[in-house]
Amino acid sequence: MPEYQDFVFITGRAELDAAPLVLLHGSGMHERNLIGLADKVGPDRPYLALRGAVEWEEGFAFFRRNPDRTLDYIDLFNETHHLADFLARALENGLLRRPPVLLGFSNGGIMAASVLLHRPETAAGAILLRPLSPAPATDFPDLRGHRVLILAGERDERRAPGDVVLVRDQIEESGAGVTTRLSPAGHGLDESEPDFIKSWLAENFPPA
Repeated sequence: MPEYQDFVFITGRAELDAAPLVLLHGSGMHERNLIGLADKVGPDRPYLALRGAVEWEEGFAFFRRNPDRTLDYIDLFNETHHLADFLARALENGLLRRPPVLLGFSNGGIMAASVLLHRPETAAGAILLRPLSPAPATDFPDLRGHRVLILAGERDERRAPGDVVLVRDQIEESGAGVTTRLSPAGHGLDESEPDFIKSWLAENFPPA
């Protein structure tokens, strides 16, 4: 399992010529947790599954939370640039052959949104699963040309109803093409969501 610039990662289907998925897991998870999802939604595209650089609970995370579970915005900012530097070097050295689609769940979804906010040149788009805004009072940069899918659960016990509205509105106002879907699920994915993600990817990032 390679390690590069403090990130442990797994690659798959690297020989395929399509926009790759960069998999960003949730809190307390690890680099293998989203590979099964990538197999369902993108069997025709490469993936790069990353382990968060922060040790957290029984696993890892991409940034820290405060003791009261609110986001540690300073750590999120710093770790965003840490990740974006990795992505930029991966694009330079061929580990990523094309700008990727960031597929992030929960903690990883917030991180993916933060990359769009601070370093959008390192990604072509994002799939945000159960995200929060990485900066509620900040305008996103010009994201015209980026495509973003946001998936929320209507029974998500970890999110308020307005959370998805806020991050959706921020990204839409940046000019990105945004698709939002609310599923009858909690914080975990509904069984219908992988097929929806697969269709969205085929339409927005078709293989070459």
